[in-house]
Amino acid sequence: MQKKNRKKNIQAQLCALVILCVLFSLYLNGRDALFSFSPTVGSSAAAIRLLPVYSYLETARTGDFAIDCANADMGYIAAAANCEETVKIKIVSASGSERVYTVPNAGEASYYPLSDGDGLYTITLLKKSGTDPDNNRYETVMSASCEADLYDEFQPFLRPSTYVRFTGHSECVNAAAQLCTGESDDNVKIARIRQFVCEKLSYDDTAVDEETQSYIRDPDEILSRGTGVCLDYAVLTAAMLRSQGIPAKVVYGSVVGTEGLHAWNMVYTTGGWIRVDTTFEDSGMDKSMISNDENYHAAGWY
Repeated sequence: MQKKNRKKNIQAQLCALVILCVLFSLYLNGRDALFSFSPTVGSSAAAIRLLPVYSYLETARTGDFAIDCANADMGYIAAAANCEETVKIKIVSASGSERVYTVPNAGEASYYPLSDGDGLYTITLLKKSGTDPDNNRYETVMSASCEADLYDEFQPFLRPSTYVRFTGHSECVNAAAQLCTGESDDNVKIARIRQFVCEKLSYDDTAVDEETQSYIRDPDEILSRGTGVCLDYAVLTAAMLRSQGIPAKVVYGSVVGTEGLHAWNMVYTTGGWIRVDTTFEDSGMDKSMISNDENYHAAGWY
């Protein structure tokens, strides 16, 4: 009788152990699906639905500011601001490269890439001094630093951010999924997406005035509107490619023979980073001009 009871106890313990292992595996998978966002570059999946990055930042009252560096190794940081004044975030890498972004000031968490790879970053939140629209002075309200040891160089350019926003329910993500279903070759996916963007958008000469434009763009709004400037083309292209697990940068700078700033994409394929300029492609620009590195001068990217 004792042997039978002992055998039953052992069996029960083994069953409990198996159940715990299964539950732990499900927990890890669920956690990875929500928080790691690390699709394999070159995956043959029809659509890799990247959910937005999450943060537990809270700004419950006016005057609150917060910075979250917990996910630096995944290529991004989060910030939040709740105030009436305009807020900027300045991200400076170890090399001295500086990126400045606008921060939504209604209290929600916003997300920014660590675009320069591994190393020490200094992050500063700045609030505009006073309400005078002609006053361009800012004061520091919060600062932090973090050491980024990225899982790979693609991390910042696979994820949604405040400047390249999309979710698993975005129309642009659905469009990319339909275009790429059943296709395993990233080069084919890139070609289909760039053709789609050129077909869906037309250049809006009336919207070139940089003084009236926000640099925070919504890819779905761009797609719905059907018109835009170079930044709109580049942001929509990046969102669609990233949703397919293809690393894509939005690059801004200048181009030989053109006036003002321009925006384009650098996209990773098995052969390395290539330039994709859907704005110029849509205008009928010669491909040899777009592929010539000497014609493009990057000032930054995200």
